[in-house]
Amino acid sequence: MQDQSIEQRIKEIYEKLSPTQQKLATCILNHQGDIATYSATELSKLAGVSKSAVTRLLQRLGYKDFGEVKKQVRTARRWGAPVAQKMPEGQTLSTLFQDHVKCDQNNIQTTLESIHPEHYKTAIRWISQAQKVYIIGYRNNYALGLHLRQQLTQCRSNITLLPIPGQTLGEEIASFTSEDIVIVMGIRRRPSWLKNLMGTIKMKGVRLVYITDHADVAPSEISDLHFPCAVRGVSAFDSYASVMTLISMIANSVYQESYNDSHARIQNIESTYQTLNELDMAALTNGASLDDIDD
Repeated sequence: MQDQSIEQRIKEIYEKLSPTQQKLATCILNHQGDIATYSATELSKLAGVSKSAVTRLLQRLGYKDFGEVKKQVRTARRWGAPVAQKMPEGQTLSTLFQDHVKCDQNNIQTTLESIHPEHYKTAIRWISQAQKVYIIGYRNNYALGLHLRQQLTQCRSNITLLPIPGQTLGEEIASFTSEDIVIVMGIRRRPSWLKNLMGTIKMKGVRLVYITDHADVAPSEISDLHFPCAVRGVSAFDSYASVMTLISMIANSVYQESYNDSHARIQNIESTYQTLNELDMAALTNGASLDDIDD
């Protein structure tokens, strides 16, 4: 256990923890970017537990004290919050670039290897056959959800991104049916109440697919299918390369699953682009000139 991160240690024993310890463990995972700046007292207040509860949990996880946790977090730099840090002495932008490339490659490989093929096939079938597809995302997840919606809209109709700016979700959720599917984007750092929202959706009998990260605990309890993405970056910010890869895979798989309908829809969209003159059509043909197209 000594070589494991706090994230890995928590996930190994999470189911065996008491409700109070689970509350504290979840708080640690949800505030990973700030953990190195907290004191044990501040962490206990944030989680709503006693300081002694913090001490007991850290001991159970194999740490001598909270200082050891903070040291490991700073060294591993595994967290989702942007913690300001200076480039190590001797490191150049060139080597940092290579570090980013290697990190993204590893994240993509880790993510794809963690996907269960049958679960993936089921998710693609659900998305293809659902009456309506709802995508929910908050904070950075809203941008990820927007991209997923844009890709799926090329393949099928009735794709809705929530929440609509300035609106609540109650009216939308009230309209969900068992014929629909909800895709929740929950890459860290997600709102603390997101899982309560997912529980409400599940109670309506709606199929729910959860795209999250490897730090999430017990995601299967609040979703029908979940796909964890490795998002650790080499510096202050997370990398979403693995998430964008998964989004691309999902869109392409939905296209293939309902090829005839999807292909006809794309042809219709392309025709509409030309009618409205919305896009640079030369760019859509990989830069070919208009003369090349006419030929």
